[in-house]
Amino acid sequence: MKKSIIQILELPVLLTMALGLLACGTKVVSSAESPFSKERGGFSVKEEPLEITVWTYFSGIQQEAFQRTINRFNEGRGKDIGVEVKAYNPGSTLDLQNNLYGINQKKLAQGDYPDIVSLHTDTAMILEEEGVLTDLDSYFSKEDWSAFVPSFLEEGRLGRKYGGVKILPVAKSTELLYINKTDWDSFAEATGTSLSELSTKEGLLNVAEKYYRYTDSLTETPDDGKAFYGIDDYANYMLVGARELGVNLISVDEEGNPKVQFPKEVMKTLWDNLYVPIIKGYFTSEGRFRSDDVKTGDILAYTASSASSVYFPKEVIISDREQHAITDIVLPAPHFEGGEEIAMQQGIGMGVVQGNKKRVEASVQFLKWLTSYEENAQFAISAEYLPVRVDSFTVEAIDKEKGSGMDPSLEKALSTMSSNTLYFTPSIINLAEIRKALEYELQDKALSDRYKIETAMASGVSREDAIAEYDNDENFEQYYETILQEINYLLSDS
Repeated sequence: MKKSIIQILELPVLLTMALGLLACGTKVVSSAESPFSKERGGFSVKEEPLEITVWTYFSGIQQEAFQRTINRFNEGRGKDIGVEVKAYNPGSTLDLQNNLYGINQKKLAQGDYPDIVSLHTDTAMILEEEGVLTDLDSYFSKEDWSAFVPSFLEEGRLGRKYGGVKILPVAKSTELLYINKTDWDSFAEATGTSLSELSTKEGLLNVAEKYYRYTDSLTETPDDGKAFYGIDDYANYMLVGARELGVNLISVDEEGNPKVQFPKEVMKTLWDNLYVPIIKGYFTSEGRFRSDDVKTGDILAYTASSASSVYFPKEVIISDREQHAITDIVLPAPHFEGGEEIAMQQGIGMGVVQGNKKRVEASVQFLKWLTSYEENAQFAISAEYLPVRVDSFTVEAIDKEKGSGMDPSLEKALSTMSSNTLYFTPSIINLAEIRKALEYELQDKALSDRYKIETAMASGVSREDAIAEYDNDENFEQYYETILQEINYLLSDS
């Protein structure tokens, strides 16, 4: 089994950085008081603009949308206040984290630091402990904050009840259920199955079993049914699923100390609704993403980020000779029957690196512009995310950017986040490693055991007997003890 514990990079005390950094004051700075305003004698049109840099992990349409947004700022508001923004992409999220963690090790000069960085909470926690991030409460008024969706701001406070906002929400997403409607229609007509059966995880599992038996019946080969469903993010399944069952697997107290709660009965329910259907061939994960598995015909449906809707394939390609066009339908992600309806809250947030007061001020001016009503709606929606403001967190805002009814995925994401209780992962230093443990301990074990079952079946063992070797309490107990030990180890190191 693939080992999922990866030691987090050491972040030494940022002595080199500290020498060049100035602490921000506590006074809220209005736009009129900004040193960049012309009334205050800011940069004149004859002077070179102050250049600030943004490090992001964006790619594809996100990167394109962000660059268009930066261009609008530089040609408009930025020109007025003498500020020019440039974006850099060090690579993936992990590449960005490694660059941030290694700032002091590389002994970069102050001018080489980014001014603004795209952040997840675990990275922000490490930088925050070293005093690297600016407290944005010093620059945004209560009226400014009242424009944001409250849950988005809460996440940006890094789990500290009385702490300031360190990650400014910029764009948000949730998870949705994507279905190959073309092939679903054929299956549904043949079996009398309804889309309404997919509203719960238990119903989804029943449909997946029905689909396996239906596809098995289409050939003379026994036990060659196809998987119906897959998941992009196993950690989200574990965290949100447990929350729907009334438990926070990982949480923090008011002081930010991590807590673990892994009731065996809750973990068994999560196991029964993911591990078991994988080893039975009802669910699977073949390609890098589940949209890849739909394209190859390995599954019919999957749960993934609402921001990934543009990657749903337009056709299924079985071989060079066998392919057909498909359309999609988007539904809310299924919930556990009888549990609280929880929606995953995730997306893009940005922090400002402590430094020269003028650079911090300029960075804040850009972020205020980026989260203004029109600009935030235009950027977020064009990047296939939802805006973060209360006044633009609406169907009308989506329709204005995309056209009425032209983006059902975003509209479904909006209705999901508006009607469900929102959940975001707690702010813990080792969160990335904890998520990897939740992701790969179950995924790797399930896929490995499924392969062993298929091997046994190929050698003549019956499907029922092959599955029984793994679908038992002893196997679950082994997994439970392993994951609990791993999570406790990671938390003790955080």
